[in-house]
Amino acid sequence: MGFNYRFLSDENAEVIRRYDLLHPGAGPRHTDIARPAEFYIDSGGIVQWVNLTGNIAVRARPEEALRVIDALKQ
Repeated sequence: MGFNYRFLSDENAEVIRRYDLLHPGAGPRHTDIARPAEFYIDSGGIVQWVNLTGNIAVRARPEEALRVIDALKQ
């Protein structure tokens, strides 16, 4: 489909747990889900910025993420 990034399928929530993103009981029928998070990982594989929320409806605004990324590149 032309995507230039990888998708992650995490059926057993292994990666979700590794990044401390598990939101127990917050999904449909009280299933465990990943809480929203945005990461900026540089070309060296170093996590430079993380935005975590406790609310599944809250995400970083694109302009906020871009502002942080631009500041980190300088």
